Amino acid sequence: MKRRLAGVRRGNVHGVKLVAAVGVLLLSACTSAPPPPPPPPVPEPCLKVTTGIVDAALGFRQMGLYVTNCGAKVAEVNGYPAVKFFDAQGNLLDLTVGRSATDDPGAKPLTIKPAEQLVAHLSWRNTVTDIDRVPYTATALEIAPLEAMPGQKVDPKTKLDLGNTSRVDVTAWMPKK
Repeated sequence: MKRRLAGVRRGNVHGVKLVAAVGVLLLSACTSAPPPPPPPPVPEPCLKVTTGIVDAALGFRQMGLYVTNCGAKVAEVNGYPAVKFFDAQGNLLDLTVGRSATDDPGAKPLTIKPAEQLVAHLSWRNTVTDIDRVPYTATALEIAPLEAMPGQKVDPKTKLDLGNTSRVDVTAWMPKK
């Protein structure tokens, strides 16, 4: 003999669904609350990189790289900018970026207050050492304020005539004078 649920007539599917839904709601009310969401990641310091004008004399070129603290808190910088060079077609140029032998203060911890800047110097010689190799010309840069940070596309505002020695030098960040 089949038993029927009280108040549920044969063929009354909606009543069975209602009873099942009430049961699920009652069971879910007995469980614990879901865990709180994880805290948002701490954002990296806001460091914006820009370039200065190229100073050219007797084949030696030098350009300032500037990092500005665009955040609301003091940021710490310790090291060298990481620089990549691209040609007019967007191809990465195969260059060695070394440490400057002329005016490099060496890496040391520096703090930048909001809206303050630090400077580094990028230098190279527009020298052609092999007439069979085409000299490099860079039209775009990607500069990371520090090697561990993501790079920022930077327009150097001019073509950089890098010669074909395949070498450029960069200094560590230093206080802007």
